Amino acid sequence: MSNETLSAFNLDDDFKEVLTVHDAARWALERPGPLEVWVKLFPASSPAQIFQARLLWQLYPDEPPSLKFRDPSTGRLDVPGAWPQVRGFRPGSLDACVNWTREGMNLHPEWKTDARYRWDPRGNALLRILRTLQDEFDNHFQGRYQ
Repeated sequence: MSNETLSAFNLDDDFKEVLTVHDAARWALERPGPLEVWVKLFPASSPAQIFQARLLWQLYPDEPPSLKFRDPSTGRLDVPGAWPQVRGFRPGSLDACVNWTREGMNLHPEWKTDARYRWDPRGNALLRILRTLQDEFDNHFQGRYQ
């Protein structure tokens, strides 16, 4: 079995589990590809501000996903206005400088070996990412990027 096939099976199992947790009532989840998840979510303080994040893995759960935000009218991933303003997110650069994204790890390769920041593949990585993302929205949201 290839790494991609095994990754897709692992993500499928975790995706099914996510659908059963209480938190999932706040999210609209889709699986458009074998290693891709789209999630619509909103900050608790601004329920009308809906964002759609695209999570894309190369190896699940062994590596963190790429995080991008989809423009609601075009579906494009290269629109800064599709991004929320929260800690570590850099809409002007279309990336998030956080230790739970591929982009953040690429920006800070030292995180890969630092016990405080390195990626932890144990448990349901998808659920951990979704809860982290929701926490950022609920506690650090400062509006949509203009």
